[in-house]
Amino acid sequence: MKVATTTLKREIQTGQSLVQPFRGEEEDKIVNLWNRCLTRDPITIDIFRRKILLDENFDPRGCLVARTDSQIVGFSLAIRRKHPYFGAGMEIGKGWITSFFVHPEFRRRDIGRKLINAAEDFLKSCKVDEVYVSSYTPNYFVPGVDIDAYVESYELLKELGYRKHERAYSMGRSLLDFDYSAEADEVCNLLDSQGIEIIKFEPKYIAGLLDFLSVNYPGDLFRVALERLRKDPNTDQIIVAVQNGRVVGFSHYEDEHFGPFAIDQSLTGMGIGTCLYYRTALLMKEKGKRNLWLAWTSGHAKDFYYKRGLRVTRRYEIMRKELR
Repeated sequence: MKVATTTLKREIQTGQSLVQPFRGEEEDKIVNLWNRCLTRDPITIDIFRRKILLDENFDPRGCLVARTDSQIVGFSLAIRRKHPYFGAGMEIGKGWITSFFVHPEFRRRDIGRKLINAAEDFLKSCKVDEVYVSSYTPNYFVPGVDIDAYVESYELLKELGYRKHERAYSMGRSLLDFDYSAEADEVCNLLDSQGIEIIKFEPKYIAGLLDFLSVNYPGDLFRVALERLRKDPNTDQIIVAVQNGRVVGFSHYEDEHFGPFAIDQSLTGMGIGTCLYYRTALLMKEKGKRNLWLAWTSGHAKDFYYKRGLRVTRRYEIMRKELR
């Protein structure tokens, strides 16, 4: 084992590492290295296939592997849209690097730099003007760089000209002691008196819910609801806000993953979000869920969740670079 490691180090030091497109027979090795490097974000072969190879925007030229003569030592994935994405369309000129990592024993040897440069070259060839790490939908792995867990990657990106676009946070809380608060009772009762009901979803609201989301949230949130309803049109994991028979708000969960939720922008400030959150969290507890977590949030939404008992579990930075 020691001889193999010495050989690998010699290959890297003498410039014998190559960055080339992914080959199908390498998926096991890539997933194994992924789980060794990205310890907070492990994947399986099925996830690799579903979220990378079967993504409609996948392009082998952007799926890059760093190799020596004897081993895979790094990986990066670059994406640009080849097909329109719901309300977001083609997002022409925009690209993403959704994952990259280097074998722990071969860092600080320019492999990460080679992988990022090769990813940028691919995106430039596709007429991409700006690249983000990461925030790609639908198949992102994390919303940005975990600035606590992956410090070396964060510093390398800054060296290569990437700058903060937005800060994002994962948050969560235990549901063991969750119960309705006086605030929730007051807000929900007031909404009810104003003709706004916060109720469990029924199939009769399918058309109204999708219409509400297509108009107000036409991108990823619309996709999430559409896929959920296609899987189970009778789902009991959705809460809706309804005014005069019209859907004006939406919240949902899957297992212990909460949200996101959405409300009609003309009705902000009325407490619909507060009631949607409490009703959904209470439903999760009734269904035996012990925890509630959300993948990422930012801005004022972070403060909203903090006031309701959620705490930050991870910090990310969505990074951006102009390629022109």
